[in-house]
Amino acid sequence: MAPKEMRVLIIGAGSAGLLMAHVFKKAGIEATVFEQDASPTTRPRDWSFGVYWAQSPLVDCLPPDLAARLPTVQTDLLFKPHKDEVLPIHHGGTGELLRHVEAPYAVRYRRKAFLKLLSEGVDIQFGKTLAGISVTEIGVTATFTDGTEESGTMLIGADGAHSAVRKFLFQSSPQDAELLDTPIVASETVAKFDDADVALALREVHPLAYITINPNGVFTFASTQDCSAADPTDWTFAIIMTWRSDEDLSAAPKSHREIHEDMIQHSQDLTWPFKEAATAIRPGSVPFWQGRMTYWPTKPWDGQRGRVTLAGDAAHAMTFHRGQGLGNAITDAAVLQQCLQAMNSHTPEELAKAVRAYEAEMWPRGYGAVMGNLENTLALHDWDTVMKSPIVTGGVKREADEAHVSVSG
Repeated sequence: MAPKEMRVLIIGAGSAGLLMAHVFKKAGIEATVFEQDASPTTRPRDWSFGVYWAQSPLVDCLPPDLAARLPTVQTDLLFKPHKDEVLPIHHGGTGELLRHVEAPYAVRYRRKAFLKLLSEGVDIQFGKTLAGISVTEIGVTATFTDGTEESGTMLIGADGAHSAVRKFLFQSSPQDAELLDTPIVASETVAKFDDADVALALREVHPLAYITINPNGVFTFASTQDCSAADPTDWTFAIIMTWRSDEDLSAAPKSHREIHEDMIQHSQDLTWPFKEAATAIRPGSVPFWQGRMTYWPTKPWDGQRGRVTLAGDAAHAMTFHRGQGLGNAITDAAVLQQCLQAMNSHTPEELAKAVRAYEAEMWPRGYGAVMGNLENTLALHDWDTVMKSPIVTGGVKREADEAHVSVSG
């Protein structure tokens, strides 16, 4: 059925999808978000993410009442972002401070709380797994595995790194939609520490996050997840460790205990309190995750005359070591908002024109971000190149990706 008025279908209720919904709502265009999870609480896993250079665009994309409440979803409710903020990089084996990375006004948000805030005022349908997309002269129809169909003027795939919408856009060359493997394995958890001294020491390193690098190629990133409790043993921290490995992780998935043991083993050369970030976690107290890091270098796609496009990780899946993923998702929404504001009229033709303008900006930016972050990830796991890595030389600023702006076709 043809849509009676302009309507946008957004696949995925993550950061990119919800921000896009707010942008369309502000532009007076109906938008509905379709999320495969049965509810916002379906997935038990939580983590935090940082905003390092997209703070203003984030505020611009949201209605004022939601923007004003962003501080309530910070990992540290007492933390006040400021222009002289830095993130420390330590030698994991000696504890030596190697570098202070400039991160003016950096802030970290608890993911679930952030998404709950962004969900307010958005039309979201849960339990909707995309099964197919069909494009006509007048619109687009999404079919879901529950047998339902939804029609609209256009569709945005904000469905993450394993995007089904991206696969649709590259159905004539499926290999072009596939994620690429890196030689890096990531292991992570969100945990509390029974020893209050460990929690206090980790938070003392930095209230937001810290990084350690080590000659043995082990990288550690630890961030405060929630320290609102009075008792330090009730504080939670997100701990991520990465290292080079050619192990086939798909052959036999590891148990939580085995992943924890991997992290403990790779922590043996670290010093206090960085070693304790893994070793002081009580065995069996929390779940652990492990996987090979992947990426997708952004490349132009056939958007079916502006009917279908991508945003967020679906458009530029990147490694996390410079914390650029959320910033680029925010920028996607901010750029599209500018393109919508430039529309001469609220017509499908003008909307398609706005989408093409959005893609023209995003394609080179996304490619540059993905490749810049890949370079950084590889450099951080080689002691001969680590001090030349983009995060050490350029920090977490967006400009560090400018050397990678070419788009491969």
